[in-house]
Amino acid sequence: MEYLLSKDDVLKLSYISQKIVDKQLVVGPGGNISIRTDNIMWISPSGFALDQIQEDQWVPVQIHNGQSLHPTLRPSSEIAMHLEIYRNRKDINAIVHTHPPITIGIISTEHNEIPAMFPDFVALVGKVPFIEYVVPCSTELANSVINILQDPAYNALYLKNHGLITLGTNIMQAYYRTEIIENAAKVFWVSKTVGTPRALLEHEIQEILNLEAEKYRQKLLERG
Repeated sequence: MEYLLSKDDVLKLSYISQKIVDKQLVVGPGGNISIRTDNIMWISPSGFALDQIQEDQWVPVQIHNGQSLHPTLRPSSEIAMHLEIYRNRKDINAIVHTHPPITIGIISTEHNEIPAMFPDFVALVGKVPFIEYVVPCSTELANSVINILQDPAYNALYLKNHGLITLGTNIMQAYYRTEIIENAAKVFWVSKTVGTPRALLEHEIQEILNLEAEKYRQKLLERG
């Protein structure tokens, strides 16, 4: 059976891949992204810079057994992490794993989180937990990741000394969460250099979540 990625999905993956590289959220062949279509995961190939992936180079993988279906290319070395997320989170259809430099710099110190300091972080990202450093591309990493992200309350995860994972019902939503988190890292970094950062208070967070405008925007993003 031949597996084909729709033109629309190819365009979206190519667009997001280029955005990730342009925003310097990865360097070289780093990072990996994927989407789910029915029972197939389409993931970036191993060894490729994201902005160099051609239409026929996205690797289809059967989610239930992890079998790669591309005739020549290997899937990303983080395949186990992506598969575990799709197997345990039926609400998720896209995964973005990047190495955003400011985010990594902050979470790899004594800081285990980046505080919510502006509304977009609250409305579009939410609470982001972390895990300690685990060897990349390993079963141990996949297990550590899914121990946290199996909880539907979380759609992002900090990987100390490694990077960031963000999830979404579609690739745009997953990507926006990455971009917002790196922006939040910049805001926190700047505020630390000039004074004491002020995180939003709990009642302020709830006020943002209750805004009708934010609920409408969430629905649009979930539809892709």
